[in-house]
Amino acid sequence: MVVRPGEGRVPYVPLPRRRPAYAGRIVVARDEGIVEKQPYGSFIKLMCEETTGDERFTVGERTYDPAAVDTVEKRDSEAIHILRGRGTFKAWPKNVPDDEPVQAPLLAGMEIVVDQFVKHEIRNTGAEPLVAVVTICHLDFPAYPHHYPSIFRPGRGNSLHLHDNRVEAFYVVQGPGAMSIADPDNHTVRDVIVPPGGVGYKPMYVYHRQFNPTDPATSEEDCYWIHSMVVFTHRGSRLPQVHLRQHELDGKTPYWPNTSHL
Repeated sequence: MVVRPGEGRVPYVPLPRRRPAYAGRIVVARDEGIVEKQPYGSFIKLMCEETTGDERFTVGERTYDPAAVDTVEKRDSEAIHILRGRGTFKAWPKNVPDDEPVQAPLLAGMEIVVDQFVKHEIRNTGAEPLVAVVTICHLDFPAYPHHYPSIFRPGRGNSLHLHDNRVEAFYVVQGPGAMSIADPDNHTVRDVIVPPGGVGYKPMYVYHRQFNPTDPATSEEDCYWIHSMVVFTHRGSRLPQVHLRQHELDGKTPYWPNTSHL
């Protein structure tokens, strides 16, 4: 029996390891991304099969030009986090009348997850570009993309850990960002800098952490980042066809509560 979003729970099943766990790049800077012109504006592919070797998801920066309208219905699911600009969002999930779509304003901090084959529209209603971080899942449900924004104060971060049910990305919006990443066999760990506008890749079954590498004694600059992920099988969750969540209007949320640090 196939379980679709909103129709029931999907059992948690750890996925098999890839050998090697990764072979491509771990950090992709913004100016190293693949720029694609689109009818609505442009898309910079940062984390994608071409840069990391992982064909399961893409993370990039999408820009909608003023007055642009993008209406799509596609196989890929995607998570969208608005960084700046203004617009409107409409969606037509199953059982929603054509003349009464799900609607929401698009402001900085708006988080949207749209499942497979859900028709939706993004319209730039402002005078400036509408810019978003996008995570695109290229696998069928129960795989789905997800985001949440967070902030690391100087010297703060989380602990080394790994996942057996997801791949993740560390998109730095502003400030100093860094990651610790193990080799594909988890024997040694190295630190890498992730520049603003760039993204770090966190493969499945590989130890990693993200942190603000600055010294709190000499720096007051926070690291504002987007935690991007594609979850392949979640622990008993159910995913709606469309998910909307508005964070603070500057796009940020309170400081990361994790108490581990450098």
